[in-house]
Amino acid sequence: MYSFRKSKKGFTLIELMVVVAIIGVLALLGLRVYSGQQARARNSVVKANAGSIQTIIQSELADRTPVVVWDGTDAKGDINKLILDSHIHNPVGVGDHTNDVTGQQTTNGVNLATASEGEVYVEYSNEVFSINGKSMDGTNPVYSTNLTAQR
Repeated sequence: MYSFRKSKKGFTLIELMVVVAIIGVLALLGLRVYSGQQARARNSVVKANAGSIQTIIQSELADRTPVVVWDGTDAKGDINKLILDSHIHNPVGVGDHTNDVTGQQTTNGVNLATASEGEVYVEYSNEVFSINGKSMDGTNPVYSTNLTAQR
């Protein structure tokens, strides 16, 4: 005779849907944590860039006056040339969002209000250079107090 037994192999549709839902929730949580880590990593690059710029300016100030470093009245050029030669890396990129390695992320006349995300800016006043960068949130500086370089 024929026996009509139900096979107990496999998963029910409900079990599969529960597993897919759990995997989806875990993926969303992981994505949220990952995107936060990316912003923190980019801010770290901007901090490193600001520190590099501070070191470059401080080195130049050992040999030249602040006005010469800022204005470019010396044969070695101005601050923009120094920054261009430093090959700093903006983690955000420019234009087509590639990570261009140029020194043009730092220019005269740029401050927190006018800087782009990831951009390092240098301000000069009373023979003191103030250096900071714009964080990935687009509104705050990466350092709460500006880095300074002076003779």
